[in-house]
Amino acid sequence: MQKRLQKTKRLLKLQQKLHEIEKWKLAGLQQRIIEVQDAQATLITTLNDDDALHGLFVEARAKRLQSLSVEEVRIKQAQEQQSKVALDKAMKVKRTERLVDRLNVEHRRHDEKKDYLSLLDVLASKTDASLP
Repeated sequence: MQKRLQKTKRLLKLQQKLHEIEKWKLAGLQQRIIEVQDAQATLITTLNDDDALHGLFVEARAKRLQSLSVEEVRIKQAQEQQSKVALDKAMKVKRTERLVDRLNVEHRRHDEKKDYLSLLDVLASKTDASLP
């Protein structure tokens, strides 16, 4: 029983680390979305400026803005998938935590039962001189 409990605790630690990794991946995607949106805002600002050389780069900036838009959509889809993966990992962690709790209770009960039985053995094996 002790070995099973220890294995389950190791499994819980592993699943917690995997969940942390998935959360970091999700945070990275969220950061990337912010970076892309900032780049889009900067491009839009430069397109709205009244600059003499502005007309020379309009087409290139428009293409860049379009590619950033496509990248943002792609990253948002990846973020959605990553959210599902992170949620799945979190659910696995919770299930394993509940299993560890149950195994702890079982282990404690097993130890209590063993202690109780050994106490009964000690009490049953004693011979009391005061009894007739």
